[in-house]
Amino acid sequence: MAGTIVSLEDLLPFAMGPNEHQVPWDGRDQEEQAELWYNAPLRSKNQQLEDENMRLKRILRENGIPWSPAVAEHTVFQSNNPPNSSGRRRSSRLSATQHRFPHLPVEVVLRIMHYALVADSPIIDPLSKLDPENLTVSEAKGGPQIAIGFLATSKAYYIEGKQVLWSNNSFVFTSPEALRKFSELGFQYRKTIASVTLRIIARYYDDEKRRHRLTPDYHPELTKSQSLKIVSRTKDQDSMARKGFHCYTWTQTVDFLEALRPPFDPHHSTGTRPRLLPGLLSMRIDFVNFPNFFLPYPQTDLHEIAAHDLGCTLNELMVTGLPSCEVGIKAGADLQGMVKDDGLFVFYEPSYIQQRKALKPLRAYSGTPRVVRAWRQLARERQELIGHVALASLPAVPEETGHPEPTLKKRKTLWKRVPVSRDEVKRKWAEFDRNTGEPVDDLDYNSDDSDAVCPNCGIVHGHYDYWGSDSD
Repeated sequence: MAGTIVSLEDLLPFAMGPNEHQVPWDGRDQEEQAELWYNAPLRSKNQQLEDENMRLKRILRENGIPWSPAVAEHTVFQSNNPPNSSGRRRSSRLSATQHRFPHLPVEVVLRIMHYALVADSPIIDPLSKLDPENLTVSEAKGGPQIAIGFLATSKAYYIEGKQVLWSNNSFVFTSPEALRKFSELGFQYRKTIASVTLRIIARYYDDEKRRHRLTPDYHPELTKSQSLKIVSRTKDQDSMARKGFHCYTWTQTVDFLEALRPPFDPHHSTGTRPRLLPGLLSMRIDFVNFPNFFLPYPQTDLHEIAAHDLGCTLNELMVTGLPSCEVGIKAGADLQGMVKDDGLFVFYEPSYIQQRKALKPLRAYSGTPRVVRAWRQLARERQELIGHVALASLPAVPEETGHPEPTLKKRKTLWKRVPVSRDEVKRKWAEFDRNTGEPVDDLDYNSDDSDAVCPNCGIVHGHYDYWGSDSD
């Protein structure tokens, strides 16, 4: 009807699956962005004050002057000599004090250092303040994971301990700001980190009191619908600003990945600047509260940053909680662009569900592994065989050695070590078909008498084997 405005909810009342009809639009929340911008200038100012404070403390410490009653009780500052004693007398006094402590072998000191600075579980949001809503109850009540005060014991322990801390721990980031703040860490420590976990928790906002629920198909462990956590916003009738029910989901994913881009470094003026974590080889992304048939499709910026800016940088990508619908398939395809050829991509059910004040861990079920773009090697070999221009060479994951013998004689396969379960470090061998990238156990054709066997060479070909050739 002419002159009638029809909403998306009226046109597609049954296309959104089992969830509510209120479909959120995806984008950054204006109030949160304003708060982040307000706090950003304070970071640089605080850093300047902290540097100045450390310089003053160093001057006082070198002259044997304590700057607080607590520091004055330290054995280094305890002395009966007058303040105007010579520097030579003070050095002798410090040496005498230090020699009262027992001398430990270097091997023992290193063991103590590892015990104090290496955590049993991943360190969450290093260099940032923790948000209890982004943690489980056990994580929030766990207390300090490492004895960070060990670094203040001496200058030698500080230098050696920082290397142990950043190269022997694993890290979890729960917000783009926490990951972006990680750029303040020195490059010599960031380059040793090979694996990280991104915990992307969906945020929902609404300026009306409406009920939004998470259906039981979110995870097999759920037996009834769960209430979605909604952040209330003020309704503004006088503004044309786009508000209403909206979410911070795929845009948040983009913000996480943007934080991995090369940070600005004034000391690196020429050439290509290294990424935030240049040695990163594996990544785990936990999507929390990303329901099925509920979210809008991700925009092109997710593909732009995942498949291009960070394309072909990972050997392995594990994803949990990705929606099991067309929206999740689209997002998963974009995220696989970060994986190199012959790299491993594993999908699991959600690891967490967000409740009112904390995250609730969910039971782990078997995952779905696949090899990314395994067909490219077959296509390249085929193109070279028939004399055509070969496909462009992209970074590929080296073949793993020590694997068992192939189980299929007439199919081209490759072996990968895949995780036994979602949260286990232990791995097992799995065989994948190069044509499809799927495990051979899941294939329908498992017989040498299959019609797909080529009568000329006795090998099963896939669709990509025949690029540019119709003669065979």
